[in-house]
Amino acid sequence: MSDTETNSQSIETADAAIGGQFTLNLADLLPDANGEIVILNEGDDPCLNIVTDLRLLESGIADQHVTDGGIEVKGLQYWVFEDGTKLYYSPGLSISVEHQIV
Repeated sequence: MSDTETNSQSIETADAAIGGQFTLNLADLLPDANGEIVILNEGDDPCLNIVTDLRLLESGIADQHVTDGGIEVKGLQYWVFEDGTKLYYSPGLSISVEHQIV
């Protein structure tokens, strides 16, 4: 199983997986200086659940763009949250948002 990379962060998938599904809190992912997070997956195409209390404002497929961390995101899917955080992710990754109830 491969590692999932977020900017310069690396998450060991074996530790986070429960039956091939992973759950991450958006607040635990560190964006770059422009508020961008990139999640790349090379392989098993796991399911990823992002937990946040932020509303999703926009989604789409990225045009030509290089993040502050130096990652080319053209063709990656993206979500923009109400705080301005932009999450880019590999098209083969099954990803969903779970809203926290406070």
